[in-house]
Amino acid sequence: MDIETLSIVTGYCHWIPITQGLHKEYFSENFPGWSWNHFVPKLLDLKILQFKGEGDENLTMLRQGLFISSDIQAIEFLPEKSGVKVRVISKIEVVVTQSSLSKVAPRN
Repeated sequence: MDIETLSIVTGYCHWIPITQGLHKEYFSENFPGWSWNHFVPKLLDLKILQFKGEGDENLTMLRQGLFISSDIQAIEFLPEKSGVKVRVISKIEVVVTQSSLSKVAPRN
């Protein structure tokens, strides 16, 4: 789930779409077999999503007042026997410079 999709999902984090069941159609079309409760509450519990973040340049605002670290590129939800495992994919890249390349031993 990339940040754009996560933003759409957090758009359902409001009493109107939840009480009117608007989220059910979206999830049945885009995430068959999954529900809203598999995503947003789990991410809040894990502190991946948070409500406070206004003015923090290290956070990206999604919807309904929810924020996520600007370093996060995507989130994977992996079903397991014990529940759902969450894997965070970061935007941070390792930069390799010419000087660090010269210090690496050659491969045989």
